[in-house]
Amino acid sequence: MLIRAARIGAALVVMIAACNGTRPPPRAPLVDSAPISEGDASGRLVRELELEVLASYERTQLDEIAASGVIDPTVGLTVFGVGQDVSVGSAPTERWPVTSVAGAGVDVVSRRLELFLSGDRTVGWSYDDVSLRLPVCGRIASIPLRVAQVYVRDSERWTLVAEHAAYAQPMGRWLDAAKGPDGRQVPSAVEKQKESLEAQEALGVALSPDGDRAVWDGSAGGLVVWPDPLHVLRAGAARSGPSLAQSLGATAVSVEGIRLALGPGRNLAIASATVLARLPRTGEGGAATSIDIRVRGTFVVERVGEIWKVRFALVSTPITTGALVGRTLGVAASLETGGRVKTSCR
Repeated sequence: MLIRAARIGAALVVMIAACNGTRPPPRAPLVDSAPISEGDASGRLVRELELEVLASYERTQLDEIAASGVIDPTVGLTVFGVGQDVSVGSAPTERWPVTSVAGAGVDVVSRRLELFLSGDRTVGWSYDDVSLRLPVCGRIASIPLRVAQVYVRDSERWTLVAEHAAYAQPMGRWLDAAKGPDGRQVPSAVEKQKESLEAQEALGVALSPDGDRAVWDGSAGGLVVWPDPLHVLRAGAARSGPSLAQSLGATAVSVEGIRLALGPGRNLAIASATVLARLPRTGEGGAATSIDIRVRGTFVVERVGEIWKVRFALVSTPITTGALVGRTLGVAASLETGGRVKTSCR
């Protein structure tokens, strides 16, 4: 009612000014980081986010300059690819593990896109099962990937600040073959704010084998994806399902390196981290020993009231592009530089 009354009063002022032969001066439009209307604008924001996510799959390069403009530039864009490399502050040279097959381009197809918004609607994130469609010897082969993205609302657009692409692997076989930490440790950069330190502490509690499971978001919007293909936990399962330590069979889990920036409202933290997990092993003569492995994770941690909760997590294990191509295409393909694949068809 107050909004309508104000509009009626403004209309009367315009009419009186017109009758007196004067015109009111133009007013500059106000631009909000998450524009609202009399109704709920979240549906429109989600639709815009959906269009941006799908359009981003067609881009070969990401924009690190735009990312540094909407979050702390000392953190900037962070990208975890399927392989062992980590890109921080700049976009990776090759975004997807395979870019072409025998000279033909690769299509990125969304299969199950899920979208989420922060409480203040200034940060959005997505999780998708995508397929890399590869033309191979007159047929189409497919590489299934998991892709998570985090965006910040910048005036009238969504800007990508974190991306994580992963290939799900059964943990039994991967853990049996593990010899030590694979991939590069992410260099730490944490925004120097009280809220960012609180969010980092909450994430450490969430990943600890004996941490409080209540720190995980058990609402309908909570989503946790562990490296194993079967461990996708939604809503209450984020608290009651297997923890990361249980999924890996680890006795200890700790954050090794982390890049963490706050969203515009300072109620949400965007974190990309490498995590060390200690696995028990049996050495020579049956002696108990252990090894450390490295996994990579992208997390969204939001303050709900006075409590920080992990609303989203995607954790993955790296795989070399050669191994990925070998599993998908077999001996009929060989990997060249720049994600290009050469095939021999019979």
